Amino acid sequence: MSNNLLKPGHPVHDLARKYIFPVILLICSFGVYFTHYGTPNAMFWDENYHVASAEKHVQGVMYMEPHPPLGKMLMGLMEVVIGANNKVDKHKFLETDHIEGADTPPETRYTGYRWPSVVLMALSVLFFYGILRRITKNNLIAFLFSSFIIFDNATVIQARSAMLEGIQLFFILAELYCFVNVVTRGTPIRLKDYALLGVIIGLGISVKVTSAIELLLFVMLFGVDQWRNIQTLNYRELAKRVVITAPIGIGAVAIVFLSIFYIHIGMGTKVIAGHTYKASPEYLQAIQGGDTWSFSTFRIGLRDNLKYMSEYADGVPKLDECKPDENGSFAMDWILGKKTISYRWDKDTVNGVVQVKYMNIVANPIIWFSVAAGIVLSLGLIMSRFIYGQKEKDAPLFYWICAFTSLYVFYMLAILQIERVMYLYHYLIPLVFGSINLALMFSYIYREDILANNKHMWINLSLFVALVIAVFIFFAPFTYGIAMTEDQFEMRNWFSFWKLQVVQ
Repeated sequence: MSNNLLKPGHPVHDLARKYIFPVILLICSFGVYFTHYGTPNAMFWDENYHVASAEKHVQGVMYMEPHPPLGKMLMGLMEVVIGANNKVDKHKFLETDHIEGADTPPETRYTGYRWPSVVLMALSVLFFYGILRRITKNNLIAFLFSSFIIFDNATVIQARSAMLEGIQLFFILAELYCFVNVVTRGTPIRLKDYALLGVIIGLGISVKVTSAIELLLFVMLFGVDQWRNIQTLNYRELAKRVVITAPIGIGAVAIVFLSIFYIHIGMGTKVIAGHTYKASPEYLQAIQGGDTWSFSTFRIGLRDNLKYMSEYADGVPKLDECKPDENGSFAMDWILGKKTISYRWDKDTVNGVVQVKYMNIVANPIIWFSVAAGIVLSLGLIMSRFIYGQKEKDAPLFYWICAFTSLYVFYMLAILQIERVMYLYHYLIPLVFGSINLALMFSYIYREDILANNKHMWINLSLFVALVIAVFIFFAPFTYGIAMTEDQFEMRNWFSFWKLQVVQ
C-alpha cells in the first residue's frame, strides 16, 4: 500500500507534488528573512525616518512624507499588535521626522516595525513560484528559480528592516501573480479581473509610487483580452471595450489609493508644534477642531499631502558622483551592483584583532549578473523575431518573455528620466522582473531538454542554484551584520566598482 501512495495519479502523490515545493520554499524563505530579524537592535538607513512615521500613526499625530502612507501604517499596526515597546517612552519619535539613536531609549525594540516587511517578503516567494509554475508548467523550474527571491543579499537586508521595499515587492509579486493567473487559467477575461488587478496595484502604489510601473499590466491584460480584435483592427469593438475596462481598472487603483490616504488623514488627530509640514490653515484648523474624518478635511488634507510629496521630490539633490560620500548611483550602474551602501557598522576588538559588524547592501553577483545576461538574451530573441522575422519555437513562452522584458526596460527608462538621486535598492523591482525573465529564457532555450527530462540539464541547473546559495552565504556577513576582520572583508571585496570601504 505504501508503494501505491508514491505512484502518479494517487491523491497522496499528487498532493505531495503540488505542495512539497511551496512548503520547502516557505521554510527557506522564513529561515532567511525571519531569523533574528530584530538584530541589529538599532536603526539604520531609512529606518530612522519610517520608524518615526509609523509611531506617529500609533499615537495619532499628523505627518506628511515623500512616500504614500500604507507601509508606515502597517509598521505602526504591527508595533501595536506585538507591543514590544509598550513601556518605552517614545515621545521623541513624534518631534522629528528622523529619529536619532541618541533620542531613542536603549530598551527600544524594532521587531514590530520590521515585522510587515520581513513577513510579507518571506511570503512573496509563493507568488514568485506560482508565477513561474503557471507560465512554464514545470514545478521544478519554478522551484529552482524561486531561489533568486530568497537568496539575494541586497533584497534580504532591505526586507529585514523597517523599510518599504519588502512590503512593496510583496504587492508587486501579488500583482504579477494575479495577472498571470488571469491570462493562463483558460477562461475569458472578466471585468472583475480588471478590478482585482487594480485593487492590488493600488495597494502597491500606496506603499511607493515606483509601483506605478505595474499599470502596464492593464495594457497587457487588455491586449490578451482583445487579441482577436487587435489582429483584425476592429477599432469599434476595441473602443467599446476600453471605455468599460479602463474606468474599472484605473478606478479600482484610485479608490484604494484614496482610501489609504483617507485613513491616514483621519488618524492624524494631533499636531506637534513646529511640525506642520506646510499644511494649509484650513487643514490645521480642521485637525484642531477634531474634524479629521470628514470628506471636506480629506479633500484639503489630500491636496496638502500630494503637494508636500511633490515639493519634497523637487528638493532632493541630484546625483553627484564626484562627492566622496555620495551613496546614490546612476541607474545603469545598478545592473552590476554599483554602488553598495554602508548602512551602519559596529567596531570591536577581540583578542587584539579588530572586527567590524557591517550592514551593507551588496548584490549577490551570481543573481544580478545572470539577470543582466538574461535581459541581453531576451532582447536579442525579441529583435530576431520582430526585425529579422525568425519564427519562435514556443509562441506563448516567447510572448511571456516579451512581457517581462518590457516591464524591465520600461522601468529602467522611467527611472532614467528622474533627476533626483536614486539608490541601488531602487533596482530591486526590475531585478524581480529580470529574475522571472531569466527563468523563462532558460525554459525557452532548453525547451527540448526539459521535455526530454535531460538529467544533465537538471544537474547543471541544480549546481547553478547551489552556487547562488553558496555566494549568498559567502556575502551573508554584510547582510546580517556578522563580525569580520579586515582580511575577511577584502576576501569579499570582489569588484572595485562596488566601492566597498573597509573600516580600519
